[in-house]
Amino acid sequence: MATSYSYPGVYVQELQSASHPISGVPTSIAAFVGYTKTGIDNRAQEIFSFGDFERLYGGVVANSELSYAVQQFFQNGGGQAYIVRTPATSLGAKAAQVQFQTNFTFQALSSGTAENGNLLLDIDYIGLTPGGSGTGVDATVFNLTVTDLAGGTTEYYPSITFNNTKGNWVQTVVNDPDNGSALVQMNQPTAAQLTAIQAMTSIAQTGLVGAAITPYDIASVLCGTTTITGTAAITNGSAEVIGTGTSFNTDLKFGQWITFAGDASKTPYRIQSITNGTTMTLTQSYSGTTAAGSAINVANATVSGTADLGVSLTTTSPATVPAGLPITAKVFGAGTQLPMTLGGIATLIQQAINTVLAVQLPGATVVVTATQLPGTTAAQALRINALVPGNPDAVISIGDPSAASGLNTCAATLKLSTAAGATANVAHYAMGTGNTWASETASPLGADGAVAGVVALPATADIIGDQAAFSGIYALQKVDLFNLLCIPDATRAMPGDPSALDPNINTNAIYSAAVALCDQRRAFLLIDSPPDVTTVVGAVDWISSGLGVVDPNGAAFFPRLRLPDPANAYQLRTFAPCGVVAGVYATTDNTRGVWKAPAGTAAVLNGVQSMIYKLSDPENGVLNPLGLNCFRNFPVYGSVLWGARTLVGADAMANQWKYVPVRRTALYIEESLYRGTKWVVFEPNDEPLWAAIRLNIGSFMQTLFLQGAFQGSTPTQAYFVKCDSETTTQADIDNGVVNILVGFAPLKPAEFVVIQIEQITAQQS
Repeated sequence: MATSYSYPGVYVQELQSASHPISGVPTSIAAFVGYTKTGIDNRAQEIFSFGDFERLYGGVVANSELSYAVQQFFQNGGGQAYIVRTPATSLGAKAAQVQFQTNFTFQALSSGTAENGNLLLDIDYIGLTPGGSGTGVDATVFNLTVTDLAGGTTEYYPSITFNNTKGNWVQTVVNDPDNGSALVQMNQPTAAQLTAIQAMTSIAQTGLVGAAITPYDIASVLCGTTTITGTAAITNGSAEVIGTGTSFNTDLKFGQWITFAGDASKTPYRIQSITNGTTMTLTQSYSGTTAAGSAINVANATVSGTADLGVSLTTTSPATVPAGLPITAKVFGAGTQLPMTLGGIATLIQQAINTVLAVQLPGATVVVTATQLPGTTAAQALRINALVPGNPDAVISIGDPSAASGLNTCAATLKLSTAAGATANVAHYAMGTGNTWASETASPLGADGAVAGVVALPATADIIGDQAAFSGIYALQKVDLFNLLCIPDATRAMPGDPSALDPNINTNAIYSAAVALCDQRRAFLLIDSPPDVTTVVGAVDWISSGLGVVDPNGAAFFPRLRLPDPANAYQLRTFAPCGVVAGVYATTDNTRGVWKAPAGTAAVLNGVQSMIYKLSDPENGVLNPLGLNCFRNFPVYGSVLWGARTLVGADAMANQWKYVPVRRTALYIEESLYRGTKWVVFEPNDEPLWAAIRLNIGSFMQTLFLQGAFQGSTPTQAYFVKCDSETTTQADIDNGVVNILVGFAPLKPAEFVVIQIEQITAQQS
């Protein structure tokens, strides 16, 4: 950088270093694509343990080959993986939905019946501040809560709007791929629905929402009022009250609710402070119709009688009431000190109702809160929400106990009865219940497949997916890096027949698409032998002509493995081996390096009890030259992986990428250099740049050499890096091209150990 030298002295300049250290990429991040019990459809999610998988995808289930493969991956040393759940969309799998107020449709991100009645949406105005100039809560703004009952998780989206011209438009917030919901999405409204949404004045809160009320309204009825005589002077727009002929210190207290006799609107105000005997300040400015008059009415705080509520729920269509309902709850006993906040009153009501529900309807609970109301004022009301087991979208109703009880009643006083202006809505907008209640206009059920009661597993089209939609295997296009690809459903057995391939699966179609993706992403595909390949003859036919995939970025394995099934009392079950193999590869990479063949006596298959076919040495000798990697069982060592050839590893092919460690080392170097040389782009294309490239790539290759990644005893024998005027001609420079040539001498595994023994004649000294 040029510097202007203006004064005598010392100038310090920082120079750009030619050093750009290259870091090696991870080599054993596995990707699994297939069916899981739950989880987001067609979205790759990263996990670091099987516990993560259990939380996100429901753990091991008998019909999920992927769930077992993931468990086996971590059991054998894997540490990081991506999961893509593929539902059987082509066979009728559907996601649960809920529609409210006709125009809003939300859908579970996980298809199937598991989410039916499990995902709940709540809408409220709690905590929202009034709009400008005292116009009340903005009617287009609301809070959304999404609850996963089974998972015990809750998502909260405050202050979002149904105005699609704003940045906090509900669909934008909820559907955001990074910070949005992991449970639901809002479907795109039709043009007609969007027009109707924009014409809405408010959105219906869930639960029972009472009419506008204040603590003064409640206390004045339940506790009575006391009149403070004298003159209380206050002007419109002021919060300061001046008293004459009375002592505020004697008659009033902080927090009390009062009205002014001279105020025709009878609006209640709360006392914020009393500064002297004749001056007090209110929590809000006076806005009465006239100046305050001669007296102050004070709401008392002690309940003078007993106040009860009748609570009932309507749960299904046709309308029914669960056993144990309705109930009568004594919410305010005689002598109760009534809180001077609506939230405090709500807490007392909640405690009283839940105490009775615990006996009458175990498991059912209510939540009572103070909520804002949309409109022209900052009005508040009581809101009651219920959670009834098996009836998430129940409709709650409040009424007074029968007159025959002889008890005082307060439903009308609290403005919680429909006669007093309360609005009864479903307790929650619940997905997949089939109910239509109040503002819940539809709740379509999720389905596992076209046949009710039968879980359809993903077919070939579901697993491959759509590149444009990033579904199926192409969901991995949004993943930054993965190294090993496992698709256990690609060789899924037919339900009820573990030795036959599922007719909905085309193994070669899936693996052909998968290996093309691996070529693009510099990843490695682990191919399982189909369930009907159970003999050496069958294996020869399959690897020679049945498997239609020939590519260096993949390897095939035989036979299938038998492990204890945790979903069936740990009885032995046959599994595709890709999960075990991926774990073994990860262990070898971490302990020895990607250049070490992930096979041999150290490549132990943890958890494997047996195989569907036990190979002999001669039989292994038939399959190995064909490039089919075998599993063997040896005394002392147990079950091990006994092969390290790629899909082009057959002897007849004589391919340079014959061995797995050679190919995976090359992929590792390619990906590391691809990421580590991006700084080169747009640099001046001349000798200083070429020298810097040689320096940085050479340092990376030297590090690998010192780790034992290459053949050769000296760096010149092990690798070279060439970037100069020979690799990059003037024509290349004119076209903006810089060519870098990197060579390495790979380590190749010792497959055949030959020990020669001969007799010698003893030599006499």
